Amino acid sequence: MNNIVLPMKVHAVKLEYRRLMLNKMPHGRFKTIKGKKSVVITYDPDKPKYDARHPRVLNISSKLGIIYSEKICEYQNLKSEYDALLNSWNLIYNFAPPRVIFPIRQFLDPHHMDNEYFNNQTGDMGKYRSDNPTVSDHGELKSKNEQMGADLLKYMGIPFKYETEIYLPAIEQTINPDYLINFYEIDRCMYLEIMGMNDKIDYSLKTATRITGFSLEKYRPGREVIYIHVYDKNNFDEDYFVSQVLSAFNDMIPDSALIWEPQAKAV
Repeated sequence: MNNIVLPMKVHAVKLEYRRLMLNKMPHGRFKTIKGKKSVVITYDPDKPKYDARHPRVLNISSKLGIIYSEKICEYQNLKSEYDALLNSWNLIYNFAPPRVIFPIRQFLDPHHMDNEYFNNQTGDMGKYRSDNPTVSDHGELKSKNEQMGADLLKYMGIPFKYETEIYLPAIEQTINPDYLINFYEIDRCMYLEIMGMNDKIDYSLKTATRITGFSLEKYRPGREVIYIHVYDKNNFDEDYFVSQVLSAFNDMIPDSALIWEPQAKAV
């Protein structure tokens, strides 16, 4: 899989989301002082007296040191993500990223598919068990295509749940979509279906029925559900999968959420 180039609006949202999160977190580093492993706090939004000139130094084995060590680890991980996103932005563009208005004001969302919706769904609800399952880091999946899709979602940093459950009254069926994916930065999730084995008539009919059910219940392609068509088991296109997911993400970010200001290149 080649390096992923994020669409501009997705890139901007991911950057700004992390920048704002970092501002709310304690900053610091780990250091060995006189042979003791310590955590050095250089910023804490709840403790204005801590700064780079007047840091708080704690033994990482102390009660408060353990608490701060966890927070500084979270900070460093998020800062690493932010720095990587900013570096890639500067390699692509010769202007600074925009500010973003959070929360993102969504387009019509008839099913209220937000972060809360995602968190309230239960995965692994499918009752069918494959005779030849694919076992991976994601658990037991029904096919190699599903495993490759899960790998790519993980690679993109997009949380997902496998085979949640939804009832579609229009076709009077309870189904288990392959994935429920979460674009948490914009408070929006959607279903993702890998439509494989389309060379088999029976499977194609089931696929058509499922798509009809989604459509009649107002689950719109690219808004509430993404369809990835794989025409045989040897025809999984990673670039196509990634582009479909990121295009949906990008299209759900209204232009009005971005604030462009004339300024120097980001550093």
